[in-house]
Amino acid sequence: MGSDEAYNFVFKVVLIGESGVGKSNLLSRFTKNEFNHDSRTTIGVEFSTRTMDLNGLTIKAQIWDTAGLERYRAITSAYYRGAVGALLVYDISKHLTYQSVERWLKELYDHADPQIVVMLVGNKSDLASVRSVPTEDAKNFAEKNGLLFMETSALESTNVEAAFNNVLAEIHKKVNNKECQAFDGGWKRLGVRKERSRSRHERRNLGDAGKQLPVGPNSSEVMTGREEEYDYLFKVVLIGDSGVGKSNLLSRFTRNEFNLESKSTIGVEFATRSIHVEGKTIKAQIWDTAGQERYRAITSAYYRGAVGALLVYDIAKHLTYENAERWLKELQDHADSNIVIMLVGNKSDLRHLRAVPTDEAKAFAEKHGLSFLETSALDSSNVELAFQTILTAIYRIVSQRQISGRSDTDFSPNSKVVPITVQPTQSSAKQSACCQNN
Repeated sequence: MGSDEAYNFVFKVVLIGESGVGKSNLLSRFTKNEFNHDSRTTIGVEFSTRTMDLNGLTIKAQIWDTAGLERYRAITSAYYRGAVGALLVYDISKHLTYQSVERWLKELYDHADPQIVVMLVGNKSDLASVRSVPTEDAKNFAEKNGLLFMETSALESTNVEAAFNNVLAEIHKKVNNKECQAFDGGWKRLGVRKERSRSRHERRNLGDAGKQLPVGPNSSEVMTGREEEYDYLFKVVLIGDSGVGKSNLLSRFTRNEFNLESKSTIGVEFATRSIHVEGKTIKAQIWDTAGQERYRAITSAYYRGAVGALLVYDIAKHLTYENAERWLKELQDHADSNIVIMLVGNKSDLRHLRAVPTDEAKAFAEKHGLSFLETSALDSSNVELAFQTILTAIYRIVSQRQISGRSDTDFSPNSKVVPITVQPTQSSAKQSACCQNN
């Protein structure tokens, strides 16, 4: 957590294609040099990272493995946003997986930036004896559609390194030529253009930045070419039962919108908003995690890297409050122990139907060391205050730690400084919004 890893660019690359073509093993072979003979079907979205040198620059590749099963498409579609590269994978021994390539390509172009770099990958080349997709057919398809092409074997490591290297090199070439303005996503982590002066702020990523990269500027900011400056990026998760109003808290805070007909969140959604705290610009990255039990396995990975959490219940439904303790345990099991948590009683506009006394919730919060607030996403009551309060608390913890220079992990009640790991960029090259994923 404390490693100070410097890199020039973060590139988000998605692996897409039918279930069983070997996407997960391509991911693990490239990022960990591992192969799992008993790999199971990916549920939802998983990702891993690897840092590599390319043309004298350090590139952090963030590789996302998207579920191939049809029933998970709605979950993964949001994750095309911000991708600057894609490996469209089929199995050379199963012609059906190749036949579906055109559909996958259409879905990719429907959701991703049109300038995304795409490589068609025929995986399992070790099964040449049972080949059902001729190399020439696939190569012609790739040429016709302007794709890169390669055959690989995750089992034998054949061409896996080359496939990712070629895609990343092509992305970097486009970034260089276009100065990254056309990409919907990414973050230019360190100043690369020689004529560029230092930016006004030094950004810092808070949380387990070495394991999970924070997700940054939204598409409207990047595609217009506006370089948004901010000092810190804080990831905050919204957790709690389905129907308590997490999605509307997110939309009220980030877009000042409320949807009376909002449906249950599937998997994970997020949005960002920048605010000012004590003279610093904070970019809040708010993640809305599914409350429904059947999606827990999908969303649990997204606790990683969170530095704040709003644990939400519905003041008119006591069961949602009763479940707060279970949610708190899950959060503490998966998140950094330093995370700042606020208990939020939402739907305060339904006070005439109140089932959870304010004092009872307040006592629970005090017992567990949480802050507490009641909100209404419908009438906007305390929504701004809730997010401002938690973001200010996170910022103060970070700034106090920097001033004191403490690196201990004392979380006792007498500790004046709660040490949250901060991952600064190199001070010699401040960052500008350019090439990181949304």
